[in-house]
Amino acid sequence: MNLYDAQTVDSCNWPDTPEGRMARDFIVPLVKHGSTAYVTDRTTFQVLALEELRLPLAVNDTEYDNSALHSTFSRYITLQMTGVTAEAFGAARAAVMRGAMHTVGALLKAAGINKVVLVDHWLVLRNVHSQPTGEQVDRITAFLAERFPHHAIVFCALNPAGYAPLLNTLVERGYALLYAAHTRMTLPLQEVSKQVRENRRRDARLLEASGYRVVDGREVPDCEPRLEELYRALNGGKYHTNLQFTQEWYLWTLRQGLLTYKLAVKDGRVDGFYAHHVSQGVLFSPLFGYDLALPQELGLYRGLVFQLMNDALDVGLTIELGPGADPFKSMRGSVPLPRWSAVYTEHLSGPRRMAWRALQRYANDAVRPPTVAMLRKVDGDAVVGFGPPQTPLASPLGQTPLEAARKVREQLDALEAALDAAASLPGDARLQALAPLSQTLHNWPQPMSRVVALRERLTKLEHEARRKPARPAESHGPTPAEHARQLLESATRWGDTALVAAHLGEAPAPHLKALVEALRGAAGSVGVVLTATRGDKVVLVTAASAALRGLGLDAGQLMAAAAPCVDGKGGGSLDVAWGGGSRADGVDAALDAARSRVCTHLGIES
Repeated sequence: MNLYDAQTVDSCNWPDTPEGRMARDFIVPLVKHGSTAYVTDRTTFQVLALEELRLPLAVNDTEYDNSALHSTFSRYITLQMTGVTAEAFGAARAAVMRGAMHTVGALLKAAGINKVVLVDHWLVLRNVHSQPTGEQVDRITAFLAERFPHHAIVFCALNPAGYAPLLNTLVERGYALLYAAHTRMTLPLQEVSKQVRENRRRDARLLEASGYRVVDGREVPDCEPRLEELYRALNGGKYHTNLQFTQEWYLWTLRQGLLTYKLAVKDGRVDGFYAHHVSQGVLFSPLFGYDLALPQELGLYRGLVFQLMNDALDVGLTIELGPGADPFKSMRGSVPLPRWSAVYTEHLSGPRRMAWRALQRYANDAVRPPTVAMLRKVDGDAVVGFGPPQTPLASPLGQTPLEAARKVREQLDALEAALDAAASLPGDARLQALAPLSQTLHNWPQPMSRVVALRERLTKLEHEARRKPARPAESHGPTPAEHARQLLESATRWGDTALVAAHLGEAPAPHLKALVEALRGAAGSVGVVLTATRGDKVVLVTAASAALRGLGLDAGQLMAAAAPCVDGKGGGSLDVAWGGGSRADGVDAALDAARSRVCTHLGIES
C-alpha cells in the first residue's frame, strides 16, 4: 500500500483501462495543484494505492468555512441553520432552534469535528466510487489510522442504490452510519404516471420553441467565463451554497473531456448549461446553471432538465439529479433516496469518539426526520429507504443502476431478435407474432431512440403483412394437392408413421399455406417439416396430424427441434407452427434434426 502526495503522485501507476485513465486525468491535477486551483474549498488531496484500487483522499483539519462537501461542520450545522427561518418555524421557535444549533456547533468545533480523511473522495463526482472487499477495507482503515491518528476516517455520502454492499462491509468493519443528505434518481424502465409523461412531453418542446440549440460545450470556444457566471448566479445566490468553481475548473474538465458539457445557445449567447459524467450505470450531473434574468416563460430550466434526463434515459441509464427543487423533479418521475456517510473513530481519543457518537444521533435523529417529513409531502409513498440505518442495507429501488442498465439492454435485444424472427413469417402468422411485440414497444416507459427505431420497424412489418399480395403469375408447377401427394410418396416412414421433411426453395407463401393444409388432412400418423427461403431468411413450418398428436408428438416439438439449426424460433398451435430463421445454410441440419426427433420419440435408431 502506498500514499502519494503532490511531490510523488507522478510516480503512481494507474490501471491501463478507460476507468484508470479517467481517474489519473481527474485526480493527479487535484493532488499536484491543490483544490483551490479549481474550487473555493480548501482541502489536501492525496492518492492511496492498494492492489488495483486508486482511492483519492481529501484531508481536512479546521476549514469550517468550506462547503458541506468537505466540512462536517458545514454539512450538519451551517446548512441546517439556513433552513431554520421564522417563515418556516415561527420567530420564537426558530430563535430557540438556532440557539441550540449554535451550542451544538460550538461543541463540535471544540471536538475537532472537521479533522477527517475523506476516503475515495472524487470532489463533485458521486458515481465513481470503488467497492473494496472486507479485507481491503481492514487494510485501508489500519493504514489510515496509523498515518492520520488524529483524523476520523470517512467514506462520505454513499447512495445505497449503488453502494449498499460497500456500506454493509463498512458497518461490519466497525464504521458508524450517519445520515448525510438525500438525492434523487430515475431508473430507465421506471413506471411513471400519465401526468409525469405529459410533463416530460411539454418540457421536451420548450428549448426548441424558445429558439435554443443544445450543443456540445467543446464546440463553443472561450465559453468558460460564461459558464462560471451562470453557475455562480444560480448556486451562489439562489441556493446559498458556497462551493464555487474557478475558470480553470471549466477549462480543465471541458477541454479534457472529464465532464460532458451541454450548452443552451441562442443568437450566439450561452444562456444555460449542465455537465454530467457517466459511470456504473448512472449519469450524474454535478453542475447546472442558467441565466436567472431571463423570463420563466422561456422554460429554460425545465427544458435543460428534460435534456439532462433524456441524455440518460435515452441510452438506458439511471439519471441522478441530486437534491433541490424536489416538487419539480418529483413531477418528472424522480424519486428520493438517502445518502449515508460511514465514519471510523476507534483510533481517536475518548472525548472525540463521544463527539462523533453525539453527531451520529444528531444526524440520524434530528436532521433525518424533518427531511423525511418534507419528502413525504412531495413524494408520498415513493419515500423509501429513509428509516434508521439497519444492515444489511439494500437498494431502495429494488435493483442497482447497473442491473437496471443490463435489463434494458437484454429486453431490447430480445425485442430486436423477435422482430427478426417475425420478419420471415408470412401474412397472418407475422401479424400474430407481432401483436405482443407491438404492445410491449408502445407501452415502453421511456421513448428511447432505440425503442422508436424498433417501433418504426414493427409498423413497417405490419404494413407489409397486411398488404394484399399481387396476383401470382401463372404457374406451371404442381398444384398444392399434387405437391402434397408427391411429398407423401417420398416421405420417410416408420411403420404407420410418416414424416414429410423437405426444402421447397423460394416457395410462394400462398402455395406453402395450401400445401400444409393438404398434408394436415392426409390419412394416418403424419408429421410435416417444410423449409422455404425469402431472400436470406428461412421460413419454417411444422404440422402434426391428429393421429401423430395421439402418439404424443406435436408441431411445437418438431419446431423446437428444427428452428435452432437455422438460428430461429417459432410458435403456434399443436397442429401447426410457423417460425423463421437467419441461417439458410442450416436447412439440411434442421430437416435432419426433425427426423431424429421423430426417431427418438418412436424409440427407433436414426
